[in-house]
Amino acid sequence: MEKYQSKLLFACSLILMLNAGIQALQSQSIRQIKSSTEYQWGIGANEDYKKADQLALDDLISKISIVFVKSENEYNFEERQGDVNDYYTSIVKTYTQTTLPQTLQIVEEKKGITTVMRYLAKEEIPKLFKLREKKIKDFTALALKAEKEFRIGDALRYSYWAYALLLSHPDHSTIEMEFEDQGKMLLEAALNEHINSIFSNLDISVSDLQLYSEEDKKNILLDISYLGQPVENLDFSYFTGQGYSNITSAKDGMGLIELFDAASHSLESIDLRIEYEYKNKSYDKELTEVLNTIQVPFFKKSKHRIHIKNTDKINMQPPPEYKSSDIVSETMNTKPFDASRYKSIVLKVIADIQNKSGEKEGAYFTEDGKEMYQKLLQYGRVTILPFDTLKVIKLENEVIVRSVPMAFSFENNNRRFIENVVFTFNKDIKIDALSFALSDIGLNDILKRSERFGTVEDKYQLIRFMEYYKTAYSLERLDYIKSIFAENALIIVGKVLHVAEPIDGMYKRLGNTKVEYIRLSKEEYMGRLANAFNSNEYINICFEENKVKKVNGDDKIYGIQIAQHYFSTNYSDFGYLFLMIDLNDSLNPKIYVRTWQPAKNEDGSVFGLGDFYFN
Repeated sequence: MEKYQSKLLFACSLILMLNAGIQALQSQSIRQIKSSTEYQWGIGANEDYKKADQLALDDLISKISIVFVKSENEYNFEERQGDVNDYYTSIVKTYTQTTLPQTLQIVEEKKGITTVMRYLAKEEIPKLFKLREKKIKDFTALALKAEKEFRIGDALRYSYWAYALLLSHPDHSTIEMEFEDQGKMLLEAALNEHINSIFSNLDISVSDLQLYSEEDKKNILLDISYLGQPVENLDFSYFTGQGYSNITSAKDGMGLIELFDAASHSLESIDLRIEYEYKNKSYDKELTEVLNTIQVPFFKKSKHRIHIKNTDKINMQPPPEYKSSDIVSETMNTKPFDASRYKSIVLKVIADIQNKSGEKEGAYFTEDGKEMYQKLLQYGRVTILPFDTLKVIKLENEVIVRSVPMAFSFENNNRRFIENVVFTFNKDIKIDALSFALSDIGLNDILKRSERFGTVEDKYQLIRFMEYYKTAYSLERLDYIKSIFAENALIIVGKVLHVAEPIDGMYKRLGNTKVEYIRLSKEEYMGRLANAFNSNEYINICFEENKVKKVNGDDKIYGIQIAQHYFSTNYSDFGYLFLMIDLNDSLNPKIYVRTWQPAKNEDGSVFGLGDFYFN
């Protein structure tokens, strides 16, 4: 027994000696870091390790803000309220989502108190700012691309985000960027000028006035253009006479103002505020921190006044009753067919929506089509917007009628959307499906492809699939989504990869070896979707841009890369979606690969066909 006690005493003594040695080494390391001129450090002490670590990080942030930001900045503080040091500290805290949590750490425990040192080499600090500079320039490039494509909402959003990030950079007044037309410019001046220029080149005018006497509602329909071209997207709110409205999303040059009381009907003008901050669309924590911290100048030109009174060419009128003779039908086929029959049915459906009558709907729809139509009406309060043309396309045994502009608003939410609705007829001339259209840019990106990419019919089959996919999430068509995913589809959610066995050798492995492989069944993925559908009043998906490639050969296998905004009642995000689909059987399309990532890869790429191998 004494033998074992001696061994135990020796072991305890050894442990105490080792602990003392480690504490001495750590204390010596802390002293060395403190006395060195090569490191920036912060220290925190508390009974709780997490609190001590946070105190150390806060101390480090405070010192970086004083030594490395204040000394290199020339901010104008003449009109700034509060303490300058606090403001610098709040700026540096916006970097905590990236580099600062990865700083080196020394931990010491003594008498129940944990002391933590956070430190990093001073030469590492400029790298922290370099990462932000890259993001600033990436956002600026995205803004310029969006402006060229008349995606003005996206152009304003990316420009403002770049501007806010720039003001959080210590070298904000000296950072330059090369521009296509102007050459190299200081980015701060260029972004300020770019945002103001966008506002100046926007033209917003009243195109129509409608009065719904039974609802005491007045609609003001807007034409919104940029440099003479209809804007692809734009968000705005407007003054109703009592306060500002919820955010309204304009699309394809169309905007809608809804006034719901007699007092607002007498307004002679209405003030619009063009959205440019887009805090609700911020998709990473670092950017969100910056948007909530940085004091960005207010852009006065974001306010527009729309004059209603004395609008010469417009008289107040009830919503129009569309007649077949008033609507032009454009056919997109070489073989003749009777387009008027399809146009006539669509106009009857529109009349039913306007009259809130569903009496005849059974005569126009298949069972699937009727179910989608009812879900469309339940999706939100529907307003038909003016139109004068319907495009009618015949595809094998189907006919597609494009497209009717509709506005959707929701009782319990602050978003309003405009969507162009597409009707698909089966061979029996009944509406078998409804969908939300791609943007004109997305549509043309596919249609302009050469014949090597596919026939006109092939291109419209691809467009139809993308529109069905987008709409299925909005109308919560879980059965349809189940049907288009292959049973063992490769599914990536976020940064995590979910994989099943290869499908007939279609792919072997992902090219990116950094992604972790985890098995997840199709049923589990569908279970997640079912939960999302059950917990939201609405879901809306917007495709910001899409790129389509085709696998070489005769097979109709396509890879689609999409910048996607996802909105719902209680959640929103932005990310890059990739779908690999098989359209060899156009009536039974299959998704073999679906990936989603919150940001592009380090080299600027997005998952695509190049990440997969084919036999």
